[in-house]
Amino acid sequence: MTARDALAAIGRRWYVFVAVMLAFGSLTFVLSQGGESFYSKTTVSFTLPNRTTLLPDSGNTDTSIIAFASAVATAINQGKPVPTYSSADAPYFGAGVRQGSMVSLRNDGNQWMASFPSATIDIQVVGPTRKWVSARQAALLNEVIQVAHAQQFAVVAPQSGQITATIQPLSTAIAAVPATRSTLIMAVAAVTLAGLLVACPAAVAADRLIRARRRRRMSFRTADAVARPSRIGGYV
Repeated sequence: MTARDALAAIGRRWYVFVAVMLAFGSLTFVLSQGGESFYSKTTVSFTLPNRTTLLPDSGNTDTSIIAFASAVATAINQGKPVPTYSSADAPYFGAGVRQGSMVSLRNDGNQWMASFPSATIDIQVVGPTRKWVSARQAALLNEVIQVAHAQQFAVVAPQSGQITATIQPLSTAIAAVPATRSTLIMAVAAVTLAGLLVACPAAVAADRLIRARRRRRMSFRTADAVARPSRIGGYV
């Protein structure tokens, strides 16, 4: 089928094309009503006894604390690798996530070279409501503390030598992430393209189906018209 034949088929079955595009338009409208999302990035710092959490390079003095924080993050992620972005400040919702969470070891490097100057776990949560994000944030924080205690209890570490987990209080804030105009334009463009990719083949398929049925009906009528005189003539 040439492009001209396809356009002719779409023109004949324009109502199929319009119906599919309206369906995708309705889907776009429903998704746009979700509007803003909510986001939080909570940090949990691990330090050895008598150490401060204020030093930015506190992890460089003892790599074992980095390994411990990494083990905690890995346990919460059930051994699954955590995606690494080109910037440590890249937000989780920037990857197109509207609902989900990610627990990762603070990496000040990039996807080509890792750098862990401090034993800090980042807990990023994105959700449709502030309540959902708050509940998920609290559950993950509780899990981080429990896993840290369990791992130290397993090695029977003395109380005086246990690693301390500190939740940065200012990092528990939840912020709204409104949809920007550029994001909406990109979303509409993407849905429109997807609609065209579905509507055009649907119109062509409908045209082929209808024309095939018409040809079968015409062939049946022609065969019946040819057979009828012979039957009548046979009885005369």
